Amino acid sequence: MQAPSSISWLVDAVGEEAALEFIEANAGKRLYIPQNPNDCLLAELYGPELARAVCQYRGGEQYQVPLVKAWRVHVLANRGLNSNEIAVRTGLTWGRVSYLTQNVPVERRKVRVVHPGQADLFG
Repeated sequence: MQAPSSISWLVDAVGEEAALEFIEANAGKRLYIPQNPNDCLLAELYGPELARAVCQYRGGEQYQVPLVKAWRVHVLANRGLNSNEIAVRTGLTWGRVSYLTQNVPVERRKVRVVHPGQADLFG
């Protein structure tokens, strides 16, 4: 799923990983964005690249970080998280997460946890 227009500028500037980290930490908050990204809290918390991008886009004004829950669901599902884990991280119900992931294909990683002491049944 492509990032919605409300955050595509951020994803383009810093990448999906850094954008997701910033959004998950601040979704729904109203932040004052300084004009100068040097020595600001954003740079300390998220790095100078993200601080530059946010200050360039919204510097000198209040910025309400969007929730973009559907995008976050798809990004997290593509990283292999299950519906329960995604629900906790996004604040959605398990049912809503399942609904969002069934309508748009996601590339879920299949994770099989094997205990180190377990013998291989077929090997």
